[in-house]
Amino acid sequence: MLAICPFCRARQEIADAAPTAATTCQSCHRRFAARRPEPAMAEAGPAYLRIERPHGVFDRPTMARPPDPQAAQAAPAPQAVPSAREPALAAAVAAASVPVPADDDLGPPLLAEPDAAEDRAAAAALSAIRRQIAAAPARAPAPAPAAAPVQAARRIGVMLSKGGVGKTTTAVNLAAALAMDGRRVLLIDADTQGQAAYALGVSPAVGLPELVDGSATPEAALFPARENLTLLSGGKGLAGLKRLITRKDFGGERTLDDALSPLDPLFDVVVVDCAPGWDALTVNVLFYVREVLAPVALEAMSLQGFSEFLRSFAAVSRFRPELSLSYIVPTFLDKRVRGPAALAEELAALYPDRICPAVRYNVKLSEAPAAGKTIFEYAPRSPGAKDYRDLARRVAG
Repeated sequence: MLAICPFCRARQEIADAAPTAATTCQSCHRRFAARRPEPAMAEAGPAYLRIERPHGVFDRPTMARPPDPQAAQAAPAPQAVPSAREPALAAAVAAASVPVPADDDLGPPLLAEPDAAEDRAAAAALSAIRRQIAAAPARAPAPAPAAAPVQAARRIGVMLSKGGVGKTTTAVNLAAALAMDGRRVLLIDADTQGQAAYALGVSPAVGLPELVDGSATPEAALFPARENLTLLSGGKGLAGLKRLITRKDFGGERTLDDALSPLDPLFDVVVVDCAPGWDALTVNVLFYVREVLAPVALEAMSLQGFSEFLRSFAAVSRFRPELSLSYIVPTFLDKRVRGPAALAEELAALYPDRICPAVRYNVKLSEAPAAGKTIFEYAPRSPGAKDYRDLARRVAG
């Protein structure tokens, strides 16, 4: 028997002996009530099985706005119902006169059912993270320096080997929030995509590659993007910097540290936006920063990427005992579905002292870079702006 799914419109063969109470689509894997054709239709041609969409299941519930007495007095008198003998038409006219609720008046959304495959993948990633936490050796405290060092800026690397988790969004808005609080902030873009400059709406002529290879002075490479916020841009030139690092016979992992350490007295905080993946430049960043902030999107693939990152981070941290994974920031928290909230609770249980307030899913965060603005300039009252202010307070505190 041929079945057509009303959601993905995929056609598939279903055995005649299949149960009619529910049918699973082979393409989108959704299970819905099914209805067989009438006998008269079956005799006319090939048999079709129509999968009906349950009425009201996927409609977002709404909440009616309470009537406004003043608006009711000012509104013109409603037109008379055509006839009491037509109750259906009278009900339609009455329903049309009810004001449409605004977006803020919408009720709680319908919670979607969790996907079984997604749950299994997330559980496997969380189990791997638990094993890594259990196998991590206790780190001895770093020896105290013999003399008081020169005033150094805090160096925070925003990094994760998985892409699409909000690293650049977090780095740019965290740096902007710290600068708004009066701190002198340097934002370093260590990504060949160069998205930090795009998100801030600026176009520096030179940046990090030219500063490290010596073709530009710090005065020329440091670009004042906002008040108290300086940008050291990245871009395609970082590909040549990676080759420069790999050509060194020894000490290549400290190339960034040697070039950027003289800038410490000029700033209070340095935020480094890293590229996804794992290469020589990523290792350089880990040998330069002292704190790591890992944005983790609340989905199974991001958790798997976080597990892989922990393995590589542990290998580097053996050579740098002062390096610490200080902050874990859950991103893309969508409260309309159960999965992300449950994963956020799992991460909080695994890292109770490092977990930060989650950054909620907010469309304004994706619109702000196109306008060349931070979230505080584009939508200062949005949930995204509030979440990044909370994150900046946590990091500053």
